[in-house]
Amino acid sequence: MPMRYDTTLKTLFQAPPPQLLQLLVGGQAHTMLTVEYPTVQMRRPDLVVRLTDGRLYHLELQSTNDPAMPWRMLEYFGLLCQSYGQPPLQQVLYVGEAPLTMLARLEYPTLSFQYEPIDIRTLDGAALLTSPSLEDNLLALLCRLQNPRVVVQRLLARIASLVGTARADALAKLVILAGLRRLHPLVREEIQQMPITINIQENPFLREIFEGGKQEGRQEGRQEGRQEEAAVLLGRLLERRFGPLPPWAQQQLAAADLASLETWGLRLLEATSLEEVLQTA
Repeated sequence: MPMRYDTTLKTLFQAPPPQLLQLLVGGQAHTMLTVEYPTVQMRRPDLVVRLTDGRLYHLELQSTNDPAMPWRMLEYFGLLCQSYGQPPLQQVLYVGEAPLTMLARLEYPTLSFQYEPIDIRTLDGAALLTSPSLEDNLLALLCRLQNPRVVVQRLLARIASLVGTARADALAKLVILAGLRRLHPLVREEIQQMPITINIQENPFLREIFEGGKQEGRQEGRQEGRQEEAAVLLGRLLERRFGPLPPWAQQQLAAADLASLETWGLRLLEATSLEEVLQTA
């Protein structure tokens, strides 16, 4: 999953989106479970919760048709069974643009395993728009939509009620997710019609979206915008994982190029320390 989509989607699942869980499993999260498995590689599932009816639920997000997905889900199945003493209900929520073609079953003489893949486009986006959770609202953009423009307008109306950095962060997430559905032109157009003032110049990523394509001479500025946006998102994920960042880490993020930020973003999924993520050698 590309870093920009990966980090944005994972931030939406730092708390379980309540309406999405209702659509997927007909229940609500009772307890958020922090799960990671130190093996040769660190294993951290995207979402593991205890549902109110007692079931153990495991969800993975996927934007590409990974042929190894059944094996990864089988590995998580065994680890979760060992940890919690019961088999988990497992689903993979596919958010990619291409049709869903991932295998969902393994069949061998001594092994039979399956999980449930769900293309998010089969879910009704209208149900997520009615949720009080902003995470649900934003994910509606990836679902089945009758009128994408109306959905974007409703999302922007919700975002307009936010203030300060919360508004800018939500708007950046909306624009990033719009890229998964090629809705950037529509989102740009509707943002320009918003009845509030947003200082685009203070957000390099949003500035790139608004001014992109005007002049080829702005390529360098757009690159800097992508780097700064990636650095901000990665910094927040690092703080959530390892706590407040020391000055050396903040300086390293600020000075990094886009390739380094993408590499560190991938390491974050498996590393056990801040130093391991940000190592340069």
